[in-house]
Amino acid sequence: MLTAGSVTSTTPRPAARRPLRRPRWWREIALGLALFGVYSVLGGLAMPGHERRAFANGEDILALERLLHTDVELVVNHWLAGQGWLTVAANYEYAFSYVAVTLVTLAWLYRRRPERYRWARDAFVVANVLAILCFWAYPVAPPRLLPDAGFVDTVRLGGTWGSWGSPMVDGANQLAAMPSLHIGWALWASLALSRARAPRWAQTASALHVLLTLVVIVATGNHYWLDAVGGVAVVWLGALAADLARGSPVTWTASARQGLWPPLRRPYTVAVTDTAAETSSPPAVTSAQRSAVRTFAAEHGTPVKAVVQRIGRAGARVVLVGDDGAMGDVVVPDVATGEALIAAVADVEAAEWDAETVGATAIGARHRRRMAGPLARR
Repeated sequence: MLTAGSVTSTTPRPAARRPLRRPRWWREIALGLALFGVYSVLGGLAMPGHERRAFANGEDILALERLLHTDVELVVNHWLAGQGWLTVAANYEYAFSYVAVTLVTLAWLYRRRPERYRWARDAFVVANVLAILCFWAYPVAPPRLLPDAGFVDTVRLGGTWGSWGSPMVDGANQLAAMPSLHIGWALWASLALSRARAPRWAQTASALHVLLTLVVIVATGNHYWLDAVGGVAVVWLGALAADLARGSPVTWTASARQGLWPPLRRPYTVAVTDTAAETSSPPAVTSAQRSAVRTFAAEHGTPVKAVVQRIGRAGARVVLVGDDGAMGDVVVPDVATGEALIAAVADVEAAEWDAETVGATAIGARHRRRMAGPLARR
């Protein structure tokens, strides 16, 4: 148990943890280059009959869509091919937007949300590794390459700079339709911005970009709509893997006599067992208590969960779970003071906390709204 002014987690801490939780930029670039290297190496290690299987798999996907009466690709493709400037715009959206959105999202997270960056990066890497393995084990020719299927390759015929038909990517693997990384990257960016509590306009624009990308990849003849389902699957698995790797805490209600670890030794957030009375003004919070929470946030990232637990007959403690899974607590005189402490520390970005988790704790409604920020008031 801790006293105000000093915060220690129940998990071992590195000897020297930097307050600024950003990984070194050159390591992140090296990781990106390594990921591209894996893509290139596996692309060059095609198994026997790779091309034949790719066209057969493409025909199978199209046949399945026909069976489901959802084979809309040809109709949409022929419509776009005759739209002039709209065709050109769609071609360039296909060629560049998913890359640009991904890079901007990574850069924004790195600079503005470093405590969320690691999770987003891990999810992105896992999703891409899974997709690369799918490209190697299950090659799929896109609709535009299927012989006698009648699709128009709008990107190549339009001479789109930076895409098929240009020297920049002419050597890229064109038999990698399943899963769609255009959808995967766009969806990952939308998910990462949502998790990082990005401005509402950015989240809305990112969600619309996912829908636009879905239309474009189908209309340009580069993907079947089922490829988008594959893209969703790898992103979901990537996010799941990142959650597991980060040791995401789970909510577990405990009595005051129980410790900080449940029987399975998994980190959790203690929930308050009785509601504090609403008062007209919050109790005074000392500078030492504020400093304790700020110190924890600086060392372990913005708390993903913060609740108050009653201890004994009168005392209480604020239990914090950092973005890295570390736990700590600050002793306070009573539950009401603990609620006021959480609401008063401006350095902890309350608007980014998980409102659903905070709302599940039995604390005063007024302080619950203040802890969750604008998200809970909408």
